[in-house]
Amino acid sequence: MRLIILAAGQGTRLGSLTEDRPKALVPLAGRPLIDWTLDAAAEAGLDEIVVVGGHRIDRLADLPVALLENPEYATTNMVQTLFRAEACFGDGFVVSYGDIAYRPAVLAAVLASTASIAVAIDLDWRSYWEARFGDPLRDAESLRLRADGSIAEIGQVVDRIEDVQGQYIGLVAFRGAGVDALRSTWDRALTDAAAGRPVLGRRPDLRRLYMTDILDELAATHPVAAVPIHGDWVEIDTPRDLDVAETRWAESVSPPTPIRAA
Repeated sequence: MRLIILAAGQGTRLGSLTEDRPKALVPLAGRPLIDWTLDAAAEAGLDEIVVVGGHRIDRLADLPVALLENPEYATTNMVQTLFRAEACFGDGFVVSYGDIAYRPAVLAAVLASTASIAVAIDLDWRSYWEARFGDPLRDAESLRLRADGSIAEIGQVVDRIEDVQGQYIGLVAFRGAGVDALRSTWDRALTDAAAGRPVLGRRPDLRRLYMTDILDELAATHPVAAVPIHGDWVEIDTPRDLDVAETRWAESVSPPTPIRAA
C-alpha cells in the first residue's frame, strides 16, 4: 500500500517560514514536518511513498520518495493535488496532508482498520483547539458519528459543540471499493464542473473543493469508518500553531506499535 503525501501548498499564513520552502518542510522539534511522517511510514512498513509538491518543489527533490507536481497549487485545494497522483492509487493507498505530523501509532491505527475508507479522527480535539484558537468552535468542523462508528457528517460549518464528536486530522486510507467510490465521486465533480453546476452541490467551482467535501459526499453513499485517536498529532497553519505544536509534540506519549505475529 502506498502513502501519498500532499505537500503542494505554501501556507501563506506562516509568513516568512514558508517563503523559501513548502509547509511540509517547516521544522517541528528540530526536524521538518515531513520527516515525522516518513518515520511513521517506515515503522508501519510502507516503503512506497509518493509526495505531490508545488510551492518550492525543488526543496523536496532530495527526499527518498517519488515526487509529483501540482503546478496549479496556488489556486487549487487538496483534492486536485491528490488526483495528480491518481495513477498511484492502485487497489489501496493512504493519503496524508503534508502540514501535519503524527506518531507512528496513529498511522498504525488507520492501517489496522479493515474498512474500505478509514478516517483518523481525534476524539480529544477540544483542548487542542482551545490552545490553538481560544474558542473551540473557531475553525472546528462538523463530525457526527453513527451508532456503528461510521461517519455521518464531516467538514461542515458548525455553531454547536454537540455537532463536533471529533476532528478530522488529514489522514485517510482507501481500499478496494473505497478507491472506486473516491474515483466515482471525483468523476461526478468533474461532470458538475463541466456543466457549470455547483460541484457536488457544495462548491461554486472545482478549485474550491475540499477533501472534507469529498468525504462528506462519500459518507452519504458509502461506509466511511472513523478511526478514533487521542492526540499524538499536530497541524501547522500559523505561527501560533507552531508554538502550540512544539509543546504538544514534546508532551505526547505514544505506546509502542504492537508487533504482529508472522
